[in-house]
Amino acid sequence: MKLMMRVQLVLDENRKQVLPNVKVSLYDRDWKSADDLLGTEVTDAKGEIYFQFDEKKYKDDEDGPDWRIESLPDLYVNVYDAQDKVVYSTRDVVERDKFPQLLVVPIPRAVVEQHKLLSNIG
Repeated sequence: MKLMMRVQLVLDENRKQVLPNVKVSLYDRDWKSADDLLGTEVTDAKGEIYFQFDEKKYKDDEDGPDWRIESLPDLYVNVYDAQDKVVYSTRDVVERDKFPQLLVVPIPRAVVEQHKLLSNIG
């Protein structure tokens, strides 16, 4: 089963302000084993990224014999600065088996400013 996920980075208090040219990794959070990297891309001019992946990238031994075909990955993103350091993550707020068509990730202004994720905020 192929899945497609669209992620958009926005400035937290002004959801219309998008964050282009930011590196983002999409992960499936696993509760008993290492998390699964589903892809890494850079946001476009609309602050968006499209990820496409197969169930084999997130299906693990921990899913066991009870794994259901309709089981969904528990998605989160890591956001990186220009030095490839993770500066923001949604790992701690993962909702299990939720798979929205668009995952909007609001990044706090302090993180955006400190790590220069957008040079023209005001």
